[in-house]
Amino acid sequence: MSIIEVITLGFALGTDAFSVSVAIGTKNLRLLLLLKLSFMIGVFHILMPLVGINLGAFLHNFFGNYYFEGTIDSITTTIGSGILMILGMIMIYENLSNKEDQDYSFQLYGWSLIILALSVSIDALSVGVSLGMLDSSMIFNCFVFGVIVTIMVMVGLILGGKIGGVVSENSELLGGIVLILLGIHFLFF
Repeated sequence: MSIIEVITLGFALGTDAFSVSVAIGTKNLRLLLLLKLSFMIGVFHILMPLVGINLGAFLHNFFGNYYFEGTIDSITTTIGSGILMILGMIMIYENLSNKEDQDYSFQLYGWSLIILALSVSIDALSVGVSLGMLDSSMIFNCFVFGVIVTIMVMVGLILGGKIGGVVSENSELLGGIVLILLGIHFLFF
């Protein structure tokens, strides 16, 4: 994967976290909580794809060595690209079907902070599996994802009070479109 593809995928992965952070940012959080939440979500966006990449690489190697020796690259590339496109379609569907306001009134500390970070980074696990099947560089990609998402969350939290609903509603739609386009790119190019 080129650096442009990694950065684009990082932004696509960060759209869920960004939209949630804009909504949470409307509470005008203290700086320490803003930094803690951004860092926690960024760490999860490093760990989840790393776990997924290792799982995808394991599946690629297992099936490639034992079952489909000559055709595993095309099969896993197709599967990985398909997963990205399906995730994009799910993001678009959820964006179009969930227009009601979400309640972010829970406290942001302890387990609720961890659960929030996990919930907005769970899609990164599936993307990691795709990348592992595409035989991609693990640590560098995951680090870039984490940095991009951390910055996106910080920006979302800071801007949340000013731009509220407009950006948070449309960023997940944009992320879904980007994931579909990346899946098509990996499949055909």
